[in-house]
Amino acid sequence: MSRELTEAEQKELFQTILQINNSYLDWEKVQHMTLQPACLTNEAIWKAALTARAQGATREVQMGNVTLTWSVPNDTEQILHDLDVQVAGGKSIGEVMDPKNDHRYIINALIDETMASAQLAGFTVTKKMVKELLLKKKPAANNTEQTLVNLYKCLQKVKEWSNDAVTEAKLQELHQLLTRDTIKLKGIGRYRTNNKFDGANIEGPTYKAADAKKLKAHMQWLETFINENKSPFYIHPLLKACIIEYLITSLRPFKDANGRLARLVRYWYLLKQGYWVLEYMPVSNVIIKLKPQYHKSFAQVQANEDLGYFIHFILQSVRMSYRSLKDGLQRTNREKEQNPFVKIEGLNNRQAAALQWIKEDGEKIITIRELRSGFGVSKETARTDLTTLTETGWLKFYHLNKKTYAFVKGDHFDAQLQNLVPNELNR
Repeated sequence: MSRELTEAEQKELFQTILQINNSYLDWEKVQHMTLQPACLTNEAIWKAALTARAQGATREVQMGNVTLTWSVPNDTEQILHDLDVQVAGGKSIGEVMDPKNDHRYIINALIDETMASAQLAGFTVTKKMVKELLLKKKPAANNTEQTLVNLYKCLQKVKEWSNDAVTEAKLQELHQLLTRDTIKLKGIGRYRTNNKFDGANIEGPTYKAADAKKLKAHMQWLETFINENKSPFYIHPLLKACIIEYLITSLRPFKDANGRLARLVRYWYLLKQGYWVLEYMPVSNVIIKLKPQYHKSFAQVQANEDLGYFIHFILQSVRMSYRSLKDGLQRTNREKEQNPFVKIEGLNNRQAAALQWIKEDGEKIITIRELRSGFGVSKETARTDLTTLTETGWLKFYHLNKKTYAFVKGDHFDAQLQNLVPNELNR
């Protein structure tokens, strides 16, 4: 185009560039869009957007001979601020959380994160299966179940380490726990020494993991990058967490389970940085629903040599996870108010929840271990809660074998629900 843009066209171009860069779009998407001003080609607008991106808040770090570049557009700055307030500050979440159910919130988040991270790794699992396995602490019967148990234990271990530095020894210990009894011993807890690795969940024909000969140096650099806030310069913790996850996933330091490990280390790092609400946020639950976009973000980084695509995706996922948590807590509070059993005098919240489980699933078998795990109470307290409900006719004993018993729907459950609950509700 030979003429200069009019003032109106300049405003249109400015808004279009903001749209492209705030959403961190790539050329594959931009080339098919209808863009303004109409007097410019999509290619010309794309070049202008890239120039603006490079001239904005662009950062670059050097990992050996690898250059890592990303930009921070206006919308990303807003997201970072919002997440600082919401996930590190946690004020609005605290207003809708019931302190009595804190343990249960955390357990539910751990279960959801375990399930979704396993699904991202290619395992076929369901929520019911995961809850039965983890809450009732059943022994793992196959490789899939062992993977779930390992993931659950790793999430708990990372929380235990939330104030500790990320070291090579701890990464290898975490990998040992993550892969125990699921892969060959020679691949557990040690960096790979050749270029054979599991390439699952990485798309794009141009993808290539780090050469095994350079891996040790890369991981030493990454250890420093994680632990030193000003190495090579200060990077916002949420941005740094995204970069850490991308690097572990793409370097593939171990033969297997690198994606799961990367998500664990991202969680670990952010807990260490004070983002405490993440304990209640199963971010992988969002990512699994956007799995094609997750895979695509890796390919976009490789194709454009720009980490911003992956950063943008993960930040959006964290934001969506926070919104889901808040919506879920508000919905739970409404449901609790509607739960008829909480109105019955003499029942505590654990007993009311157990009866609600039976109301929703008349075939459900409740164990002492399940109630204990779900609410973080002692074995004796859980046993007393359930035994008391048999004495009042809500539940009855169900013998699993000669020594072990559980609890199922009592013979008078329906009649008592029909007769007693309306009376309580009408008080």
